[in-house]
Amino acid sequence: MLWFFLALASALIFAAQELLMRMLAIRTSSPRIFAVVFNLWGAGFALLLFLLERGSLSGLWGLTPMQYVLLASTIVLYGLYERTQFYARQGTDASTFAIIFRLSTVIGFIGAILFLNEPLTTEKIAGVMLIIFASFLLVFRNPKFTLTPALGYAVLCAVFLGLTSVLDKPASEPMPATLYSFLIWFVPIVIVAFPTVSKKEIVRELRIGGWKVALAAALNVVGYIIYIQALSLAEASRVNPITATTGIFTVAGGIYFLKEHGHLWRKIVATVFAFIGVLLLR
Repeated sequence: MLWFFLALASALIFAAQELLMRMLAIRTSSPRIFAVVFNLWGAGFALLLFLLERGSLSGLWGLTPMQYVLLASTIVLYGLYERTQFYARQGTDASTFAIIFRLSTVIGFIGAILFLNEPLTTEKIAGVMLIIFASFLLVFRNPKFTLTPALGYAVLCAVFLGLTSVLDKPASEPMPATLYSFLIWFVPIVIVAFPTVSKKEIVRELRIGGWKVALAAALNVVGYIIYIQALSLAEASRVNPITATTGIFTVAGGIYFLKEHGHLWRKIVATVFAFIGVLLLR
């Protein structure tokens, strides 16, 4: 059961990060440069945890060709996700963003069953369906749900994140979680920063984000390491749907901390369905 509590802890941490990201995304004048700053903070925290654990790069040597391919694939996918996520967050309201991101749960669950040969049970299907239903309930007949470029970016983000949720487990198995986390944070910066980034742009975005962007990055790093540890103890098809309840916790946090009281009854019902779904996945 340790995997269950680790997955749930990562969901709560990611939810806290999401609440911060909501506030930060609308402030930036350049989502790509802001993403560079966010990833620089994340890489710094990941490096700190890696050093505190007395980590070694020796875990990178001796991998099989397929393991190198998996590692490279996750790095590219995370880079593409980080490059596009703030465009999606800046131009998409929170409820629309929540529903689109549930696509990543569907992709991750199906991928784990098809490509990781994980067992498919009635309880898992019911749990995933309840979580997805809860997410759809949040934006049912939402008048703000319109087709925009930002919505397209949100769909791309969901696809990228769904694919990484399938690859994370086999890609991270041969190495410590802190080493894998550092690689996933540090190397994709090249993809996010392409083609160029100036010092002036970075300084400007640092001032805009302030300490909150550093805190958001720290929460992401810690949550991701806990998530990887959960994957090492259980199947991805069980861990990923629980982590996907981040959206539900984010909505609950929005109600309490950000005073988002619109459609309150639907948010409460969705939260209940999500928790039932989580229990079915235990």
